[in-house]
Amino acid sequence: MHWTTPAGHQAEGILYKPENFDPAKKYPIIAYFYEKLSDGLYTYQPPAPTPSRLNIPYFVSNEYLVFAPNISYETGHPGKSAEEYINSGMRYLAQNSWVDSTKMGIQGQSWGGYQVAHLITRTNMYAAAWTGAPVVNMTSAYGGIRWQSGMSRQFQYEHTQSRIGKTLWEAPELYLENSPCFT
Repeated sequence: MHWTTPAGHQAEGILYKPENFDPAKKYPIIAYFYEKLSDGLYTYQPPAPTPSRLNIPYFVSNEYLVFAPNISYETGHPGKSAEEYINSGMRYLAQNSWVDSTKMGIQGQSWGGYQVAHLITRTNMYAAAWTGAPVVNMTSAYGGIRWQSGMSRQFQYEHTQSRIGKTLWEAPELYLENSPCFT
């Protein structure tokens, strides 16, 4: 599916529907996200237990809609980027008569878990939230050590997944803005 975000960005995601989808019914909806999932559109997902990720086939087979929006990030503002894409996509879908907007949920694991933690501090639009292994304090996690490699996590916050773009000392306000525990 495609929509335009409030900032005017073209956005896309995957909407999974129950196999017996009936547009005359209302369905609860769960947004499941981790950066960009649309490249998995044709990937087989077995209906099996997972450690703390959403099992899409299970929920779709139990009369849920599952929405997997892609998120494009603005350096320094990963939390606001999640708001821009996830919330606008859910609002866009809620315009359909077959979406029960009183039963919207969000789920994410690890980086997606961080985004769930961020989103629930910014909006009350979700009836349920499920987060797995989130970082909620980027200031304390910044100096953490990665388990397998023993490397400091600083690079992750400055230049890779967290996309802050600066060190904690150069831009402490960005680390605070993006830490769900400080809002």
